[in-house]
Amino acid sequence: MPSPPPRPSTSIEGVSPSTDPFTAIAPFYDLDFEDYDDDASFYRSLAEYHGDGILELGCGTGRVAVPLVESGLHVTGVDINAAMLTVARKRIGRRPGLTLRRGDMRTLDLKQRFPLVSIPLGGLQHLATSEDVAAAIANVARHLAEDGVAAVDIEAPHRDDFDPTPQPLVEHWTKPWGDGGQVSKTVAIQAHPSDGYKEITWHFDVAARNGALKRITANFTFRTITLAELALAARLAGLRVVAAFGDYEFTPFDDYAERLVVLLQHESAPKPPYGFAVIP
Repeated sequence: MPSPPPRPSTSIEGVSPSTDPFTAIAPFYDLDFEDYDDDASFYRSLAEYHGDGILELGCGTGRVAVPLVESGLHVTGVDINAAMLTVARKRIGRRPGLTLRRGDMRTLDLKQRFPLVSIPLGGLQHLATSEDVAAAIANVARHLAEDGVAAVDIEAPHRDDFDPTPQPLVEHWTKPWGDGGQVSKTVAIQAHPSDGYKEITWHFDVAARNGALKRITANFTFRTITLAELALAARLAGLRVVAAFGDYEFTPFDDYAERLVVLLQHESAPKPPYGFAVIP
């Protein structure tokens, strides 16, 4: 059996335009999520309890950060990819309230603590190993205020994550692009359950109005992370899981959930006055 492909580096030192898969596709990234904003209201609700001042790790193009800033909150957004941050800067323009930094969520040191620390929409799953996940959660703990809360949003484990059978190439969408052209996104997924990750390929096929065609491809890995693994990483960092949800409506996490949204606090922190049950 052939060995799996090497995993991409996730450290700043190993990232360059030729090695970071998200550099080439940064201009297309928001096409996936142009109508997706359910999670922004979730973080806004957490900020109402814990206070203004949000650290967002893996902020990407600012999809979450920008609407939070537009609602009057202050966000420090961090991402490892310079091209994604460039898109975020264009999106926010000159609005105050958003600070963008390039950094690695495992090793970043802002020498500051925040009432709310977030890793939205699978950002944690781009880390290559369990050790990387533990390092990121430890860094969350270092930046989290004593009575603050951290929110980690990942895909809930699915049976396809444990099926090593190669999956067919699937077209996700076709949308207008540029001056009269269009772009289509197709996706291929290959699970490696013994190593706990999926190899994902995104193809963006760009057709210009004059008929010229160009394909831009990104290959990356995506970890499968269970609630138990996340809880262990939290415990090692001095944090505890206080709640786990299956969506952004504070629905308790179960076997049928599509998302796994976990709230973490320092073990010494008082339990938050939420309107839902917390985990003892």
